[in-house]
Amino acid sequence: MPRAKVHEKVRQQIEEFIAAKALEPGSKLPNETDLASGLNVSRSTVRNALRTLEQEGKIERTPGRGTIVRKARLGQLIGKLTGFTEDMQLRGLKPTSRLIQATRTTPSAPVKALLQLDNEPVWKLKRVRCAEHEPIAVETCYISCSLLSEKEVATLNTASLYDLLERRGRVPVTSEQSIEAALANSDDAALLNIEVRSPVMQFERLSFDAQGDPVEFVVSSYRGDKYRVYVLLRK
Repeated sequence: MPRAKVHEKVRQQIEEFIAAKALEPGSKLPNETDLASGLNVSRSTVRNALRTLEQEGKIERTPGRGTIVRKARLGQLIGKLTGFTEDMQLRGLKPTSRLIQATRTTPSAPVKALLQLDNEPVWKLKRVRCAEHEPIAVETCYISCSLLSEKEVATLNTASLYDLLERRGRVPVTSEQSIEAALANSDDAALLNIEVRSPVMQFERLSFDAQGDPVEFVVSSYRGDKYRVYVLLRK
């Protein structure tokens, strides 16, 4: 088996060991020698697998302390388009939302241009997105009023926006997204239960349906201490 595949398999086996033993954050893992023996691989392979897990924020290696389990940090794999609900469900977490603003409004010139609208109004939908009832992100979505009824908007505390759009045949299938570091303003900080000017990641996403027509424009602020971005690179 190629070395890269062995390393990936060992990484998965260590994750399965953590899950099977129900190890809590702060629990100590066996040392490299014991893991290598138990998995029947070399110490260097175990070391590489642990390095990857550490980069993913799943473990922490400290001289004199060994390797301990860290509280998982949520993340997004760049290259795969998912909504927040699906993203959390794929991680085995319960997603919830709190709709704090649903306004029918005239779009600004930039939003109108991005969504390729004429003179139609948009919904401005602001939600707090949570995982296991803990706030993770504040999300503001702009979407044509023609795509969502007022009754559907009222369900967004529990319903998935992408599920609603799928029923209309307008679910996003591609998107253009930018990410930048930012500091939480007072409004977002209060909603996210963090200090003002705490680090956040700000996402801007323009999503398109299967016909290539723009569907939604979303601006989100994710907690820097709870979320990370993964990028899969291939040569």
